[in-house]
Amino acid sequence: MLTSVLAIAPGITWAAEPVCLTRTEATSLIAYALPQAISGTAKRCSAALPADAFLRRHGGELAARYAGQKDKYWPQAKPAFMKTLGANGGDASGLSRNLPDDSMRQLADVFVEGFVSQRIALKSCDKLDLAIDLLSPLPPENTAGLIALTMEVASNAEPKVGHITLCKG
Repeated sequence: MLTSVLAIAPGITWAAEPVCLTRTEATSLIAYALPQAISGTAKRCSAALPADAFLRRHGGELAARYAGQKDKYWPQAKPAFMKTLGANGGDASGLSRNLPDDSMRQLADVFVEGFVSQRIALKSCDKLDLAIDLLSPLPPENTAGLIALTMEVASNAEPKVGHITLCKG
């Protein structure tokens, strides 16, 4: 799951410059996006995984469990999502800034699930299945916090991973 969400992080941004999210912003955005990231991963990997794989057996119920808390994360996730769209002048944010909130949520949901399902390499599906299985007992905020922490560590690494980093400080 870490790889799934990290896979969407570089592609979410449409801004010309790298996007800096605080750990709180990243955690909220990730917690909000987890159900779609799980669904997108399950869709992409279903043919590559054995019948007894976690995603094939329990991916839908995990995504549904995490989706039950999405409303709680949206108020902080929305500004973070807008940042990733280039809210400081990017074309995508200009088009989406005036959308009703429900439409913005639908845009975020469709984008994350579609992007994840297109970006995952089939050869990584077995590892993603294991990671999601290992993380599945955690509540969404813990899973999102762990992913945000991983992003922070990765943003300090060389070479850089994508265009979204956690802000210093």
